[in-house]
Amino acid sequence: AVVSTQSTGFHARYIETVTGRIMYSVNRSWTSKITTTELRESNFLKVLASLEDEPDINQVSDYFSYEHFYVIYCKFWEIDTDHDLIINLEDITRHADGTVNPRALQRLFQGTVTHKRTDTLTYFDFIRFLLAEEDKSHPTAIEYWFRIMDLDGDGYISLYELEYFYQAQLEKMRLLGVEECSVLDCICQALDLVCPKERTKISLSDIKKCKQPSLFFNIFLNIQKFLDHELKDPFSTKEGEAPLSDWEKFAAREYEELIADEELNKQYEYEDDFEDEEEETPLGSAAKSAVEAYGM
Repeated sequence: AVVSTQSTGFHARYIETVTGRIMYSVNRSWTSKITTTELRESNFLKVLASLEDEPDINQVSDYFSYEHFYVIYCKFWEIDTDHDLIINLEDITRHADGTVNPRALQRLFQGTVTHKRTDTLTYFDFIRFLLAEEDKSHPTAIEYWFRIMDLDGDGYISLYELEYFYQAQLEKMRLLGVEECSVLDCICQALDLVCPKERTKISLSDIKKCKQPSLFFNIFLNIQKFLDHELKDPFSTKEGEAPLSDWEKFAAREYEELIADEELNKQYEYEDDFEDEEEETPLGSAAKSAVEAYGM
């Protein structure tokens, strides 16, 4: 493990992360209570049983991975500047260097994906947000972002709602200096992608049937991810490789960066002071600072 096993506070966050991931994937009814049917229809019991034979918990990517927790926790700490385990709109706007559509972020606080309107989000709320943001093809993520984009709650994303979110994307395109796609062209492309049953509005069922829900949502919600998709090599996945989910790819990439950052900081510390007085397992700079900031 890359975190100190003696940090009880850090373990508390790990438990909260596991709980959040279980509720995110298993509680398909959004009630915050898992039913017997939901439990049976999920892969949770199978994954839980697999822990008996797997000595390395990080090999179990669903729910329990310590590495995935490490990534989620460090991402939260980066934007939780006062380290009170609560974030507001200003905090979350800094996530991913501000690439997430600000109009979508505002909706997070309006009770669309939480149970009530609020001025702040908890670490538990952030877990759901990050899972949904990094893998928009997950069934829960599809419902999550559909709720965000369905402004009037009528069960459809209208042409007006598509335009509302895309206008904010146009502003980001101008800031990035990339070629703009008109609102009309963008909406036509989105409709062609989803092929809704009714041409002037998109239902949740339409998006669930779409082969590329992540692309649809990123067109309107994350301009950087949309641009990355446009530049992506369609043959980048090697033949014979087991396909990874978008979340698994993100977590693996971010974890490697955190470890590289840790190694770099260890090198600097070694150069500054040849006598390392810390006996515990070293943390990456982000995680280490998080532990210290939260008094763990």
